[in-house]
Amino acid sequence: MGVSGSGKTETSHAVADALGFRHIEADHFHPEENVAHMRAGTPLSDADRVEWLQRLVIEMQRAIDDDVGFVLACSALKRRYRDLLRDAVPGLCFAHLSIDYDTAIQRVGGRAGHFMPISLVDSQFATLESPAGEPHVLVVDASQPREQVLNEITRWMKQDGGLAINAKEDLSAAPLDSANKRGGAHGGQRSSEPANMVDSQDVEPKGAELTTQPIYGGKFAQGFDRITDWLMAALLAFMVIVVFSSVVLRYAFGTGWTGAEELSRLAFVWLVFVGVASSMRRGELMAFSMIRDRFPHLLRRLVDSVSWIMVAVASALAAMGGWNQMQFGWTINSPVVGYPLAVAMVPVAASMVALAVLALIQLVNVWRRQPPLPIAEANVTAD
Repeated sequence: MGVSGSGKTETSHAVADALGFRHIEADHFHPEENVAHMRAGTPLSDADRVEWLQRLVIEMQRAIDDDVGFVLACSALKRRYRDLLRDAVPGLCFAHLSIDYDTAIQRVGGRAGHFMPISLVDSQFATLESPAGEPHVLVVDASQPREQVLNEITRWMKQDGGLAINAKEDLSAAPLDSANKRGGAHGGQRSSEPANMVDSQDVEPKGAELTTQPIYGGKFAQGFDRITDWLMAALLAFMVIVVFSSVVLRYAFGTGWTGAEELSRLAFVWLVFVGVASSMRRGELMAFSMIRDRFPHLLRRLVDSVSWIMVAVASALAAMGGWNQMQFGWTINSPVVGYPLAVAMVPVAASMVALAVLALIQLVNVWRRQPPLPIAEANVTAD
């Protein structure tokens, strides 16, 4: 993993060849819309990457089904992207090819035929969240000679657990020392090599989390995100202008705008409820799952289902309340500016409807998404 120009493709090919693993190039799985955006110099949003990441999950699962190891060349710039891949393949390892800005500019500017323009290097570094400190992560100085980078990664995989991640298995009937040996059924390694078995918590399948990944994808979701993003930006700008102008008028000219406070409060109400709907869609609301994560997979699904039903019902009730307040508020005006108080209830009703719909979609996702299969061999992403 790493920013554009870090050498992901070349390095990942070399690692895959050295280990006899399958190579997966993430750039080949971008939807056409994403490629068009990047060619035009437009950075991808989180919503743009949803379908792309889902395609990568399917491709990784295909390699697992074929019982082969794989090396994935993928940027995985944000922690949430890496966690989504980890949820699909527990124990997934990441080799971060770290380079500085000047090196990235030089490399991207010197290559031809790639859809990633040099203008997007800035956004890559702005988006990057360092994986240092995360489990199963190696940070490599990618400005070193390619051979040295390759040696560091392959040595790390062989010595520090990369190649020792196996599927969970029942050892109750096996000899006592079999848990510390690698047999032919686990990737064809020599039995004398040590194997660090992944703890059961690492390989146990995970269901759909409450809010750890975006809810729904596709063009409708992208349009929803664009509308809410622009609306929140406009509301925030309006609040800043209104409050700032009121302060200037008050302290510079001894006057003031009596409606500034009222309008800024109205904009704040809109901003909060639009933000709630946007955060819900993106999977960015807080979730407390410490107890829930200890349950078996089926029980977790049941708990998640009950949670989403409660969210849907509560949101629907709040939407009904907002609608009733809107009907009542059209006949009452604000004391200073004189706008109908129903205007303040519009975002309440609309956002609660959106939350109810998103909760129902996630309720379906809880049972539609298949739990990830346990991995049968070490897997590493090199981006």
